[in-house]
Amino acid sequence: MAMESLINPKTGKPYVKNVRRKVIEKHYDWGLYVYKKSNGKWFTDDEGSILNIPAERGDLSKISELRSAAILHGDDGEGKAVFVPGLHRISEEEYSEQKERLKAGLIPSMNDLGAWHAAQQTLDKHGRDSYENGWSRIRTCRVKHARAWWKYF
Repeated sequence: MAMESLINPKTGKPYVKNVRRKVIEKHYDWGLYVYKKSNGKWFTDDEGSILNIPAERGDLSKISELRSAAILHGDDGEGKAVFVPGLHRISEEEYSEQKERLKAGLIPSMNDLGAWHAAQQTLDKHGRDSYENGWSRIRTCRVKHARAWWKYF
């Protein structure tokens, strides 16, 4: 089931309130700053790509550069830069490769440490035979949800 179908589009909250989940915070100092407009929407181009810049956490010069680019392209300048740790830009070729890996039931990104950890836990718990008989798709739901972000970076 796609993650989008679990979220009420009107409220932005989950339909089911008692869902248990474990959030693993990324405490990396490297990542991307993405620009969020003052109305709360992401600043995107005609293709849906989010305005972003690779940076280290707290890099004021990169934040200023991102804001200047937003103003140059029509923003009012009242938006904010949001830091997303552990993400990096990918080329169109890398994105295509990730889509193919996802279709094949593999972990799309070789850099998704959470997915690799889950796959290793599955192997440890169920053995290689279970993995080869379909357990490789263990985190497909999470991966499909995150795929939208990969397209833009």
